[in-house]
This record gives sequence, C-alpha cells and structure tokens, in this order.
Amino acid sequence: MDEHIVSLHAGYDLHGQMVDAYLARPVASEPRPGVVLLSGMYGVDWFQREVTCTFARAGFATLSPDLLGGSIPPNNAAALLGKNSLDIDLAVDQIAAAADYLRKLPWVGSDGRVGVVGFCMGGGLALLALARTSQFRAGVIYHHSLFPDPRELERIDCKLLCHYGVEDRTTPREEVEAFTAALDRYEKQYEVVWYEGVGHSFLKGAEQSPQRQKAATESLERSFEFLRQELAG
Repeated sequence: MDEHIVSLHAGYDLHGQMVDAYLARPVASEPRPGVVLLSGMYGVDWFQREVTCTFARAGFATLSPDLLGGSIPPNNAAALLGKNSLDIDLAVDQIAAAADYLRKLPWVGSDGRVGVVGFCMGGGLALLALARTSQFRAGVIYHHSLFPDPRELERIDCKLLCHYGVEDRTTPREEVEAFTAALDRYEKQYEVVWYEGVGHSFLKGAEQSPQRQKAATESLERSFEFLRQELAG
C-alpha cells in the first residue's frame, strides 16, 4: 500500500554554493532509508518530481538534486548539449553532498542508510558516485548513457541492480555487455534485468504502450524490493 507523503523544495550548501533539490518523504515520523535520485538530461522536470514522489510512496526519503543548475532543456539538442557540457567531478561532489544532507534530516538520521538511483545520464553519475565516494549502500541503474572508464568500477563496493530495454539504441546491448564484463572482471555483485519491447527511458511516458507500462511497473517493484533489502537495518 502506498504511503502518504509530503514533497517540497529543498537545497543544501556545497563549497559555498546552493544546490537546489526536490524532496519527497513519507509523512510518518520514523526514520526511513534515504534515496538520492538522479535525473536524466532533462533535469528536475515534472517527470523527475513524479518519480521522486513514487519512491517516497514506496517508503523512502527521496531527494532529487538539480545537477543542471536550474535548467530545463526545451528539446533534445539542448539537453544533449547540457549533458555533454556537464562538470562531472562537480556533479559527483553534489551527489555525495546530497547523501550528507539526507542524513541531517530527522526522516533519515545520521546513521541512516542511503542508496543512489540514476536514470540515463544519472545512471552513469550514480556509478561514478558509487566508485568515488563511500556514501551509498546500494545502487540502482536505469539504462545509463554516461559510461565511466571501466577502471573506475573496481572501487564500487555495494550491490547493483541494473535495468535495460531490449530495444534501446542509446544504451545498446553491446555497451551493457562491456559494462558487465568489467563488473565480472572486478568480481562485483550485480543483477541485470532486460525488458522486452521497450527502448530507452521506458519509465517516461509509460502509459504510451502496454510494454512500457509493464516494464515500468516491474522495474520499480524490483527496485523498491532491492533497496529495502540493501538499506534495511
């Protein structure tokens, strides 16, 4: 059963600069696991806000940091320009600081466990945050379109759950196979799930086809169960 939630504007300081964010959490007062939810190249748009609330209804205190500095690109060309102009090192610092911010809130607590979930561009940033920081206890990757150097993956020390569409041209099977080969080489723990009949970003516009709706529903259910197991305690 979905929990009742509250959602609101949030923000935190990093190197003297404010990072805007969107927070959604259950209204129940007991501490919950935290999730840092990383958007694709369209930033914290209405879709990202809706997904943030979806994770909150599943029981997680969920924060979507705005890594694009307030930009909501008007079209694919502008979004791709922003994605390829992103200061990746700064973005990883912002993601790590997002986990710190969640632990400052009573809804997570200083000892709370935090996971990271990323879509598209955010999926690759999630991998980098897992590799470069010690802030997270689990990672959920949706069709990452930012591909870290395979050597970075050696430093990941938690379990991964990874979702991909069989028809994805942005993150094709060859990219996923290269990624999992590196994970195997470094003996990492992970699960990959493929969804038939869908391409990239299949959560967005899930109502457009039965295949997208099925993939969206099943992937979210798997993600919630995975995070509950890995962030419990």
